[in-house]
Amino acid sequence: MTHSRSILVVLAHPDDESFPIGGTLARYCVEGTRIVLVSATRGEAGIPGLAAERVGQIREGELLAASQILGLAEVRFLGYRDGELAHTDRDEVIARLVEAMNEIRPQVVITFGPDGISGHADHVAISGLATAAFDRANLAAALFYVSPSNATFQACGVVASQTVTDRPIAAIDVSQYLVQKVRAMQCHASQHQPCPGMAEEEAAHLSCHEYFSIARPESWRGDVTDLFEVL
Repeated sequence: MTHSRSILVVLAHPDDESFPIGGTLARYCVEGTRIVLVSATRGEAGIPGLAAERVGQIREGELLAASQILGLAEVRFLGYRDGELAHTDRDEVIARLVEAMNEIRPQVVITFGPDGISGHADHVAISGLATAAFDRANLAAALFYVSPSNATFQACGVVASQTVTDRPIAAIDVSQYLVQKVRAMQCHASQHQPCPGMAEEEAAHLSCHEYFSIARPESWRGDVTDLFEVL
């Protein structure tokens, strides 16, 4: 398949792609968009009582399985350690992300917002790093932050912080892709499962929209219903 549209998703851990925004990723993949996911870590701190290396192996496998369900074209790992992203060489990480952006040439880049949804230090760090890389890369693209919403509350089980930018919103209708989202979430079996039952039954209880704030272009005004509408 020839892809005329592409999205680059830059997140911190395995499961960050499925729980808050799995419906959006599934929708755009079905519509023919090439989506590449960059995960800064392998989630090595995500299973208490197991050695970090083993945890990373387990969670990498879970992410690759989820990516197949969502339809992602490619998954890349930066190889940083879970929980330590804020203490890595900032210039190095930004340079690697700029290189990936200029290679992939996405029209849309997605990452966490400054609040990281949950306030997780890695989420907050990847937001700043991806934003800095976006601003340095030579892209004709739009940058979106995952926005706190009922969808993120349902999937992540935390009350989102209030430290979010007051920006226009992209409201993405994912009502036709919630079963895929649930099945992708369930691939992350090592993590807390908000949707443990039959996928069709669980999907009926999930929010039909996922939300993103429009971070770039900063001049954009007005809400949208399609990530590519900003272009």
